[in-house]
Amino acid sequence: MADLPARVVVGVDGSEGSIEALRWAAHEAARRQWQLHVVTCAQLPVAVEAGMVGAGAFAGSTMDAIIKDEEAVNQRAVDLARSLGVSVKVSGDTVLGAPGYALVSAATEHDLLVVGATGHPGRLSDILGSVATVAAHRAKCPVVVVHGVGRPDYALTRIVVGIDGSAGSDNAICWAVEQAIRSSAELVLVHGWIYPYVGSRSSVSEPRDEMRLDAMRTLEAAVVKVHGLAPGLRCQSIITEESAAKAVIDAAADADLVVVGSRGHGGFSALLLGSVSRSVVQHASCPVAVIRTR
Repeated sequence: MADLPARVVVGVDGSEGSIEALRWAAHEAARRQWQLHVVTCAQLPVAVEAGMVGAGAFAGSTMDAIIKDEEAVNQRAVDLARSLGVSVKVSGDTVLGAPGYALVSAATEHDLLVVGATGHPGRLSDILGSVATVAAHRAKCPVVVVHGVGRPDYALTRIVVGIDGSAGSDNAICWAVEQAIRSSAELVLVHGWIYPYVGSRSSVSEPRDEMRLDAMRTLEAAVVKVHGLAPGLRCQSIITEESAAKAVIDAAADADLVVVGSRGHGGFSALLLGSVSRSVVQHASCPVAVIRTR
């Protein structure tokens, strides 16, 4: 069977955070000229699932009511997306299951999955680290966690990429370059390092100057990669002696999008989701794209 067309898939539960994600996703779908697919999730309350409040007919009627409610949320979200004035085809669907896993199942490896950083308690995203983290850990496609959107036109003019020389950050660079070309944005490569720095040419026994040189080589290799992919792309680089997460978060203060890899080196230069990537997703002041390492 032929591959389905790529889509921007966005999870919506009616909360302010998910509506912000919907708006961002609609503008991103227009940039890519992809279809926007709005997903809401219907899930039984834990007490009903566990049989603590009675099952049988009660569970069935409760599920019907939940599905009807979520279908109404989905239709309102679809209508809102169509009213935004962006040129994009919009579809919607209500699926059954736990939100994080249901959204992951709804998106293919060719899609872009977008979720909000916050949502209704007990619904799409009760805490950051539930839906957003499940999506970033398990989705087969890139995931964007939306919060802190400061531009009313949702334009992307400055894209920050966290790099560490790993395959994960290489994937993040490739994705970010494509996004920068698509958006006519400036690309900013950020590399944070701390002493002792562990890299391909150094060990913890080497002096600080050698560690700094090693970090500079890592950043220079990333710059060369960007120029090889897109020679005319506006690109600058930042190197700083501080933790990788803080370096990226600080650089994101005036950015429109941050891009990180889902996995990187272990140890001090880690970009492993659950450490640096999770910190960036939680604390960055703009949307964050997490790019899966294949």
